[in-house]
Amino acid sequence: MIYFYVLISYFIGTIMTAYMVMRLMKGEDIRKRGSGNVGARNAGRLLGKKGFLVTAIGDVLKGMVVVAGAKYLDFSFEVQILSLIAVIVGHIWPITLKFKGGKGIATAAGGLVVLAYQPFLVFAGIFLLLLATLRSFTLAGMTAFVTVPFIYWFMDYSNRECILIFIVIALLLYAHRDNLKEKLVKKNK
Repeated sequence: MIYFYVLISYFIGTIMTAYMVMRLMKGEDIRKRGSGNVGARNAGRLLGKKGFLVTAIGDVLKGMVVVAGAKYLDFSFEVQILSLIAVIVGHIWPITLKFKGGKGIATAAGGLVVLAYQPFLVFAGIFLLLLATLRSFTLAGMTAFVTVPFIYWFMDYSNRECILIFIVIALLLYAHRDNLKEKLVKKNK
């Protein structure tokens, strides 16, 4: 049952909101426009605030639904994190779009808030402080995400749970590696 649920979580992740919203609003393939990314940011650039908002909500809901489902089925906290990892992997590497998807931020955020709201509130506070300081959404977000495993560790979650949370964050960092390089190069010039 657990393996089946984790597999289903992956396939929920492959439901690409930006792709569907772009098809419905413009009849086009979002992968061939803008940055080519299948995420909320590219949808916002191409479709405006409405496109961004609908995409972001859809992507957040994927993470929320998967983790809430795992909680409802009374799966362990570790399995809840595994389902979150699976939905993020599905979003970043969807089999439905030849393994070229979004970057997973909204999906991860939705799942993390349902997983445990206390660590998420600490993360949100760190993000807002960093955003005010760095004035870069990408750098503030990624730096704040790096703190998440440590937040869990300081809040006395088990080592295995912290390692699984680290995997969540590592996936996001990997998906954003090009953006981070670009931002860091600009910052150092």
